[in-house]
Amino acid sequence: PAAPVVLGGRESAGMKQWYQRRVRGLDKKFENLYVGYGHKYTAENYSPPAPPATQEEYPSGAEVTEVPDPTVDEERALQAVQQEQLDREAEEAEMEEDDEDED
Repeated sequence: PAAPVVLGGRESAGMKQWYQRRVRGLDKKFENLYVGYGHKYTAENYSPPAPPATQEEYPSGAEVTEVPDPTVDEERALQAVQQEQLDREAEEAEMEEDDEDED
């Protein structure tokens, strides 16, 4: 096999600011290694901004507490009650329309 090629230093890449970089290659595979601060030299030290304050947990209450799912029978009973209510409201609306028509 071919001998590994080691490139590095200022001369290999022409990068005069970041000379701690090393590249190693063999055939079609290569590796890069960089040791440093990740940015060019500046007169001032970089300090990243502080992260935002931690949020408070959402208060627990009845409106956000999980409850078990209803059974199939409970769902059917609820649907029957809702359907009865809709039917009753429809009958009342019809009766009101009939009363208005008579006037």
